[in-house]
Formats: sequence, structure tokens, C-alpha cells
Amino acid sequence: MLKILSLIIFFYFINIASCFANEGIYNIKNNEVYLENNGNVLEVRENAKNISFKNGFNILAKNILTPEDFLRFTQISDFNPTELVSDYKIESEKITEINYYAEISINFNPERVRKFFSENSINLNIFVSESYLIFPVFKKFNTLYLWDKENFWYDFLLEEYDQQSLLKLYFPKKSNINRLKISAEQIINMNADKIDDFLDLYNKKKAIIIFLEQKFDINENKFDIKLDAKLFSNNTFTQIKIGDDDLSIKGKNSSEIDLVAKFIINELQNWWKSRIDSEELASNSESLILISIDSEDIKKSFFIEEALFEIIGIKNAKIKELRGKKTIYEISTNFSIKNINLRLESKSLRLIKAESLSDLYKVESY
Repeated sequence: MLKILSLIIFFYFINIASCFANEGIYNIKNNEVYLENNGNVLEVRENAKNISFKNGFNILAKNILTPEDFLRFTQISDFNPTELVSDYKIESEKITEINYYAEISINFNPERVRKFFSENSINLNIFVSESYLIFPVFKKFNTLYLWDKENFWYDFLLEEYDQQSLLKLYFPKKSNINRLKISAEQIINMNADKIDDFLDLYNKKKAIIIFLEQKFDINENKFDIKLDAKLFSNNTFTQIKIGDDDLSIKGKNSSEIDLVAKFIINELQNWWKSRIDSEELASNSESLILISIDSEDIKKSFFIEEALFEIIGIKNAKIKELRGKKTIYEISTNFSIKNINLRLESKSLRLIKAESLSDLYKVESY
């Protein structure tokens, strides 16, 4: 009886937790609107609200959709974003005789948003990444910069990064301590031990190296930009495909690296979305997976269930067996084990095969 009661409580909390998973993504903060003041403040404010809803939903769609699906979304003309809003708040407002300005934060309703995209045959794959530590290495006039105040590449990347995106990036502060811990030269030379030690310092498991080299060609009167990105994970470096191998930007006084920063942040976000999509199995490849969860530690089992059901959906899981202090679930999914593990990374969890049974997996922390 006690075990049944525990399971009822367990599923109650999981359902609640699943409802709030990734809700921060649906919150678009400080959406700016500028309008002419026609003298009717109430009308102008209403217009500003509707414009902010439209702009905010475009931002949300760009954050959560692949470039291909976002293009399909832009071709949808007959819809009212107001119907997808849970609530909003005017953060600030300035009214003059000529102009109206407001900053409006919007909370979109997750269920309505999912329904909207489903009805328009657009697939949603909303999974937040784990936090990647960023090494923004900048080379100019044969000098390397990393944690230095002269590293404007760092500044532009940080400015362009949207914390509400699916890809979570962590920028260590420019400081003397960080300069002592690791140098730009050690990053460029791919010193895995030094990078590992630095990741441990910030309790991170993975890093992204974004290298930008800036040269000025006097003959061509233009800046040449070399751009490179690598993923560091499990003591291994992997190339991240970022646009063309070489980018050249013409300019007389500036290399416009702020535009390059905008470009690469967008490319990295698309890289994460493509990682999620690339491991997904076809819908006709649905399979059954047995997963064992240790229910002795109720708090930990809640955490594991929340993470797992957020991925596969609680409707696709059923209890197959209660084995001592372990609960065996039968999961129906079209995701591969590799894909599930990729989605579990942000929770520092992964599925591994249990030794006792070849088709049984257990969840472990790492």
C-alpha cells in the first residue's frame, strides 16, 4: 500500500514538473517598440502591445526552430499571436508629444505554442543544452587575446548571446585569475589537460573554442577574417562547421566583427538544433526500451523521472515491473539511446546498459 501511495505521489509531482520544463524559453523579455504618438495614448499602447506580441513570437520561433522550419513559419500569414500569450508586462514606457516608446516582456503559453506549430505541420524539438564554457580567442596583428580587456571579440559575442536560446553558453569573466589558469596559446595549441583543469574550475564538462583572426590587407583595403570553432568534450576536439572556411569583410575603418559575432552565435544555435535533429529516428522506427530507476532515493528518482519524461513524454511510459527498490519502465519512443543521452546532458544524466539484461538500461549521474 505504501509503495502504491508513493507511486501516486511520484507521478503527481512528475506531471507538475513536466508542465514547467523549459518554460523560460517562452518568456521574451524587454521587447522594444517605437511608435508615433497620434494623441490617443490608449490606442498607441494597444498597437504597441500587438506589435510586441508579433515581434516577440518571431523571436521565440527563431530561438526554437531550425532555419528550414523558421522559413516555413514565416510563410504562415493567417494567425493572431495574441492568442498564444499567457500574460505580459510593460517594463518601461516613455510618452512624448511626438513619440511613444515601451519595453514589453511577454510570456507565451507553451501548450498553445506547441499546438500552433503542430497544426501547421512544423516539428518542435525543444531541448535546452547543457552549459558550454566559451573560449573566445582573438588574434590581431599576431597578438593573441583571451581574458584581456582588449579582446573585443569576447565582448561582441557576449553582447549577441541570448540567454533564452536553447544553447546555453557560459562566458568566464575577463580576470587576472583566469589569465593565470589558462592562456590563449594553450587553447590554440589544444592543450587538453589545461582545458580540462579549467573546466573543473567552473564545474563544466564541455567547451566551445571560437577563434577569430583579423588581418588588414593594405592592397585590397579590406579586413580578412578567419573564423574557426571547435567542440571540446571527453578530452577530444571536434570541428564545428561554421559557414564558409574563410570570411572576408570589406571595410575601411572597421572589420565589423560585431556582425561576425552575430553570425557565429546564430550558427552555434543552429548547430545545437541540428545535433538534436540529426540523432532522431524516423517516426516509423518506434521501439520499446526498458529503463530501470532506483526508487530508494525519492528526491533523486523524481529528478530522473522529470528529465526522462520531459524527453519521451509521460504517456509513452508505463511501469512494467517493481523489482525490489527499483522500478522498471517500458518506454515507447522513436528516439535512439544516443539521442536520449544527448538530451539528458543538461541534467548530467545518461542511459547505460545494465549488466544483467541486454535490453535493460539504467540511469546514472556523471
